[in-house]
This record gives sequence, C-alpha cells and structure tokens, in this order.
Amino acid sequence: MKGYFTDSGYMGYVNGEYMLFASEDDYSIFFDDSDEDEAA
Repeated sequence: MKGYFTDSGYMGYVNGEYMLFASEDDYSIFFDDSDEDEAA
C-alpha cells in the first residue's frame, strides 16, 4: 500500500495507477477487500 494526501482526499496506488479515495481509511478498506478477492 502506498499513497499520499491531497486537498481532495487520499491518492492510493492500485494496480499500477493512483485512484482518489475519500480518506486513507477508505483506501485501506478497498485494498483489504481486493486482497480477499484474489485469495478466493
């Protein structure tokens, strides 16, 4: 997981590109959910 804060939210790095999230917590939740999808 990597990213940075902006005035608009949190830019999180996903699948080779940055996506804007409302917060770092939202990014963490998204990242955790995507890990579970790959494991299934």
